[in-house]
Amino acid sequence: MQYMTTLITFFMLFFYYALPTGLLCLLEYFLSKLESPWPGRVLPILSVVHSLCWALVVLFNMAGPASPALFLIPLAMLVVFNIPTLLFLLIYRNTRRRFTERRAMDRKDIQDL
Repeated sequence: MQYMTTLITFFMLFFYYALPTGLLCLLEYFLSKLESPWPGRVLPILSVVHSLCWALVVLFNMAGPASPALFLIPLAMLVVFNIPTLLFLLIYRNTRRRFTERRAMDRKDIQDL
């Protein structure tokens, strides 16, 4: 029975967390390739705001006496919800680096003419 609940939890995490993150990573790749750098920064910013909001909701809704262990739950939630943020930032950094290198090479080629 415990194996089945673990399997169901895995599929729920996949469909509600990993699959949308993968699709948003694909969107982040295309947004990062645009000429302006701001469209590629939108998803990481929204992801940070999303994780902060959920951590604050959990923190403010915790009832009972304040103990140090209770503050670890929102902190762990903050870490888990910032995994997509890290992925978005890695995609943005790598894509923009390639874009700027390619643009520098094009400028160099134009100057050589």
